[in-house]
Amino acid sequence: MGGGAVKVRALSSLGRDIALARGGGAFALRERSAAATIVRAVRRDGDAAVLRIVRRFDRPEARQRGLVLDAKAIGRSARTCPPETRGALDLAYVRIRAFHERQRPRESRRRDARADLRLVPSPLGRVGALVPRGVAAYPSTALMTGVPSQIAGVRELIVASPMPRDGSVDPALAYALELVGATTVYRAGGAAAVAALAYGTASLGRVDKIVGPGNAYATAAKWLVSADVGIDALQGPSELIVLASSDADPDVLALDLLAQAEHGAGAFAALVSDDADLLRAVDRALATQPKARVFTYRARDLRSAARAADEAAPEHVLLAGRAAAALAAQVRHAGAVFVGMRSAVAFGDYVAGTNHSLPTGGTARWASALRVEDFVRWTSCVSLRGDLRGLARAGAAIAEHEGMRFHRASMEARA
Repeated sequence: MGGGAVKVRALSSLGRDIALARGGGAFALRERSAAATIVRAVRRDGDAAVLRIVRRFDRPEARQRGLVLDAKAIGRSARTCPPETRGALDLAYVRIRAFHERQRPRESRRRDARADLRLVPSPLGRVGALVPRGVAAYPSTALMTGVPSQIAGVRELIVASPMPRDGSVDPALAYALELVGATTVYRAGGAAAVAALAYGTASLGRVDKIVGPGNAYATAAKWLVSADVGIDALQGPSELIVLASSDADPDVLALDLLAQAEHGAGAFAALVSDDADLLRAVDRALATQPKARVFTYRARDLRSAARAADEAAPEHVLLAGRAAAALAAQVRHAGAVFVGMRSAVAFGDYVAGTNHSLPTGGTARWASALRVEDFVRWTSCVSLRGDLRGLARAGAAIAEHEGMRFHRASMEARA
């Protein structure tokens, strides 16, 4: 851990060590069990169950009528957002939108003498977006979840975000929600918000899909409800692995690692390098922040370090220093890869333009960053014509092999 001794770890164990230090996958049995209890309660009692949880964790004085904000209430709060903050959010919105515009899904089509085949994208009707909060609200996450929804053409964006202890509405969050066209805010977070979005309550209709990051309990709840509602990916506590070569700046690396730890409970940050002097220098810089959950590892060489990062499949990988940056192609399994000493991960959280809703807990082996395609569904459209005897003969032969006699008869009737 930061401030501790630098140890050489074997190539075969380095990736496993990182995964173990991180705490396993996207959530553990404890979070899954707690989330299951909450999901059952919300399915049974609706808003009343959500309110009990909000009162316990967020605002003891919360009332049921305060659980939902409509577009008018969002607008009133947005108008009090300070000009400097509005300008910063406008810049972030423009950059995020410009990058995501390039992801617009397009119809795919193939025509031949016998068929006109199309794959047609359609926007989802109602999407629920999780926007967690820490010390303050996260308007950046409202932009990250809302912009691709807006570009896809989603009819209704419902945002779930925890109620602060004083019950106020954060003006910056409200302004970001106006930018992306959110229609409603459900003022709850974690597993309770996920269950409310998935199954609906008296004050909230159920959604078609739930997107966005959350704590381990929210992530476990997304997994639990995924049989009944769409989800984007498992996006739990934030993660960063920094792969650094000897020319990286140790003081700046310490800032990057501390910025990651700043995400709060469950956040994980690790530095991997083949240079013991660099690791010691970073450890010294981290020693002033003893509570930060930061790990340092020494690899035998940078290529083995890149393999370890790839094996761990974290949310973020930062390649710091020229030699490390040259290995970018070696890291295929990560939610986002930041290449070069100037490419701080924090830029990706706010204004780079890419999405900061990313897979965690090793799920980047198969999952991807939030994108416009997460907000659409695809329909195959088939129109056959002309002489279908050749297609019918081939289809009938396959159906015969599979024991599907009515499939065969259905095709032969068209020939």
